[in-house]
Amino acid sequence: GLDGAAPLRLPPEALAGGAAKGPAADVYAFGVLLLEVYSRTDAEPGSGAQAPSAGDRDPDAPLEVPASCGAEVSALMLDCWRPDAVLRPTAAELDRRLRAMDTTAADQGIVRRKRSRRTSHGNGRRAWQLMCDVFPEHVAEALREGRAVEPEKRDEVTIFFSDIVGFTDISATLEPQKVSDMLNRLYSKFDDLSREMHVFKVETIGDAYMAVANLVEDQLTDHARRIALFARQAIRAANETLVDEEEPGRGYVNIRVGFHSGPVVANVVGTRNLRYCLFGDTVNTAARMESNSEKNRIHCSSKAAEFLRKQAPDIALQSRGVIRVKGKGDMHTFWVEPE
Repeated sequence: GLDGAAPLRLPPEALAGGAAKGPAADVYAFGVLLLEVYSRTDAEPGSGAQAPSAGDRDPDAPLEVPASCGAEVSALMLDCWRPDAVLRPTAAELDRRLRAMDTTAADQGIVRRKRSRRTSHGNGRRAWQLMCDVFPEHVAEALREGRAVEPEKRDEVTIFFSDIVGFTDISATLEPQKVSDMLNRLYSKFDDLSREMHVFKVETIGDAYMAVANLVEDQLTDHARRIALFARQAIRAANETLVDEEEPGRGYVNIRVGFHSGPVVANVVGTRNLRYCLFGDTVNTAARMESNSEKNRIHCSSKAAEFLRKQAPDIALQSRGVIRVKGKGDMHTFWVEPE
């Protein structure tokens, strides 16, 4: 409770003659406690801090966030200090945000006192870049600030899937460390291509690589073209990647590729080891295009081929005819011809 609370810890509604108790007032006091921790001072009067008395303080005057605070802590303080008590976080929301908070970011006020500003900022930039490699920037920003991430619908994306031909046999005859090394070398190349071609990497699962266009960036006029060109480059990169660098005789990696275009919903799922996932039949169909593809070939649906004809008439397509696709029935599909 707030019985006997010093004026600075009283919420604006109490200083204006309203209630000084209750959950919203406690949340306000918690925000002030954070201020004390990060400013390394006692925020109550008589301690050396510039705290106004109850009579002198303007209820509408905002408290100031210390410069040493990281973005997550700053956002939390400001939310706790909202003048409108209804808009302050609940205790449950505070608990969720504190649990989700990056401890490195939360400790920035302490770290800055122990390290140079340049080192601290450099670490922050690296951490932020890592987050943006896993999540779209607006999603990473929401997660960093402890805000809920809402599902997002896209009416038109193109999804790429690839996997390694003969991966089961490779895994059975190579040491696990060498399998890991091969995947790292291969998918590091794919990651570089995805950055260069502005294709968003969704995830890797075992030997499968998933990417998408027109999800994170607005690429409505060329999403199918981007994925087709990315697919060509991915096959080239794979064919230049040795299965085992210590045994070149094992040859190079071969992959099969498939893609499909359509609507998806994107969202962050879970509370630990968070993943950015795509949902919808478009994902399933793109995966089927890959599983029905062939060694070092690019297989796509008729819908993706339709977009590709409009967006890149110079990319040659070859009809594969109608094939039976598990879970989808008969589908007319196409090969994207190599350069």
